[in-house]
Amino acid sequence: MAIIILKSYLTLKNETYPEFARNVLLENLSNNLGNVEKTAQQMKCSKNTIYLAIAKQKENSLNDKPHIPKTPHPNTTKQEIVDIIVTRRKETGFGKRRLRWYIYTRDGQLIPESTIGKILSKKKLLRTKKRVKRECHPKKYQWHNLIPFKENEIDTKEVLDKITLPQTVYDYVDHSLFIPRYQWTLIEVMTRTRFLAWSYSKDWSCCQVFGKVLLWWLRLFGINGKIIIWSDGGTEFNAGQLGGFERSVNNFWQPLGVDRKIIRKGHPEDNAFVERSHQTDDYEFYIPYLMNVKNEADFLKLGGWWIKVWNLYRPHMGLNNMTPYQKLRSLGYSIPKTFCLFPPLILDYLVDNKEILESPNTVQDHIDYNPFALLKLLLYSYHIYFLRG
Repeated sequence: MAIIILKSYLTLKNETYPEFARNVLLENLSNNLGNVEKTAQQMKCSKNTIYLAIAKQKENSLNDKPHIPKTPHPNTTKQEIVDIIVTRRKETGFGKRRLRWYIYTRDGQLIPESTIGKILSKKKLLRTKKRVKRECHPKKYQWHNLIPFKENEIDTKEVLDKITLPQTVYDYVDHSLFIPRYQWTLIEVMTRTRFLAWSYSKDWSCCQVFGKVLLWWLRLFGINGKIIIWSDGGTEFNAGQLGGFERSVNNFWQPLGVDRKIIRKGHPEDNAFVERSHQTDDYEFYIPYLMNVKNEADFLKLGGWWIKVWNLYRPHMGLNNMTPYQKLRSLGYSIPKTFCLFPPLILDYLVDNKEILESPNTVQDHIDYNPFALLKLLLYSYHIYFLRG
């Protein structure tokens, strides 16, 4: 019984599957007594297609062979590189640009962004961006007339973060008595220069230590203008009650030459720079290195290293891949590199120091103070650290 072909071989193959189409092709060839040319005309295919079907019949397999090349392309990304990208992506959730820097610092592999992006797409690890509607508010910073260290953001971060830290790191910190629980951060918004300190408690006393040492440090390097510091309404900033906040401004901040401002309640995005930097602290500092800390002195050395890396070596995408110090120099400032090496402090040990407790008598004191008082304070703090270590 002859088979009537109403469709071409290609259509039959696309609508069914290769094995069925070749079976029909071979059956039609048999009905045509092996006439290849006539069969090719009926099935609207080339004679080579028929010869291929005959060869596959001899191999007892009419299916298509896999199209994967037998030898890999010379530019194919090595499997170990793909594994690193996938592992680090699942570990951090970073995009291709930040992932490139993270892999370089952790694994020593400098991979092009385009390669990372293609692998993330192939492995279906791309994020779906969700548009978040936020309340409209006036722009916080007037970038066209902003100068370095005029606008700053301050915040505290809980080191023992159960949401971010892996369970092993969290348990290690939770059982350690020598790792401070809170990080104090001040970031300058134009150059992203950051100054860090740590404490075991989160209160107004520690804030006063951090504030005074910071301002002394800035004045020591010739930054004598009035500065603005933004924070949330946390009790550690004495900002929980209006009356207490006003007293702290009049008695503590204004004599230091500081204009204090509070962001909107429930809007951490108003302090976007300092909030964003805390995520970097988790993924590039705490998670990789906390478990190497064996005592308080180790932690302070590590903290000093991180301050140095952030300000002098780590490029920032928001600064066109410049470091904060490079950005500062590009704006014409001739401040030495030592300015970026703010000493790591544990604030609890300094709250009863007389240099901290004594209030300035006039608003001019923040310029006229004796710089040796700061040196004395730092030597005192390090003496305590290494005695405990």
